[in-house]
Amino acid sequence: MKKKLILAIPVVLVLLACGIVSILTQTGGNGTTKTISIPKGFNANNITNLLYQEEIIRNKHFFKLSTRFLGQQNNLQAGVYILSGNMTNIAIINKLKLGEVIPPNLMKITFPEGSSVYRMGKILKELSYEAYSKFQKLYKLPIDKELKKEYAFLADVGQNSLEGYLFPDTYLFDPEINEKELSRIMLNRFTEVVIHYWLENANNTKYNLHQILTLASIIEKEAQKPAERAIISSVYHNRLNIGMALDACPTIKYALNDPTKRVFLWQLKVKSPYNTYINPGLPPGPICNPGIESIKAAIYPLKTKYFFFVAKKDGSHIFSKTLAEHNRSRRSIPTQ
Repeated sequence: MKKKLILAIPVVLVLLACGIVSILTQTGGNGTTKTISIPKGFNANNITNLLYQEEIIRNKHFFKLSTRFLGQQNNLQAGVYILSGNMTNIAIINKLKLGEVIPPNLMKITFPEGSSVYRMGKILKELSYEAYSKFQKLYKLPIDKELKKEYAFLADVGQNSLEGYLFPDTYLFDPEINEKELSRIMLNRFTEVVIHYWLENANNTKYNLHQILTLASIIEKEAQKPAERAIISSVYHNRLNIGMALDACPTIKYALNDPTKRVFLWQLKVKSPYNTYINPGLPPGPICNPGIESIKAAIYPLKTKYFFFVAKKDGSHIFSKTLAEHNRSRRSIPTQ
């Protein structure tokens, strides 16, 4: 009996250690990044409740246990922080313990999902960021060699552009930094959100990361209704599977030097590798910087037999299996 007890002790210790590690490394389970203000006088319980309400932590009990295990329940500092739902309990506690607050002179900027690098540059210009024009040119410049060394996922990128890899989100940064440092901040966010997700789901698609980002960028531009992302993805997957041209209007706009709001017939003949009306398969690279939901849709298309879709005035689409059905759907929509 004593021998069995002795043998059981190491097993219990291992299980206990695994449990502690699991609690300390639990994340909020989402990629949400928020600016969180912790008022003076807040104790560990107040802070835990606030972080839970803001969806930064997933389990209040586990977070409290983490602070106690690390002996930091009385060392969490007030202030304004940038916190993410992807951060572990231990990472959040360390940040609050060290008081890594946001310096008051940082610039805050939001890049909407689906923004191209060029559009991001225009947003930066509106906020008087001095290096906006240099940042704007990143969509057509070769990727910096240092960045390729720092970020493994850029090493095999076929295109000479960061388009698709600058994650659209809200950022706080020193307005004095150059465009390279700003892109590095965004690539870090891409690593945190996209690469984290990609490594867990890459085996569920036959396409590589660059191809998925390219497809996701088209889906991002087409899907005005979030619920349609996976359906639009299915159309493109179905077309790719049989070698059918994607015929994606957003790729035409990306190919044009001065795109119009609507795509006209004469524009479908533009000579560009991004013209998916005359070039089969995916274009060379992303046409914008897609959000994580479009990336998920690119990896996990809905299983349908649709090959066509046409947009309605409200931004939703009518999906069709055959060209005849598609033509009827087009005729049913009032001329805009």
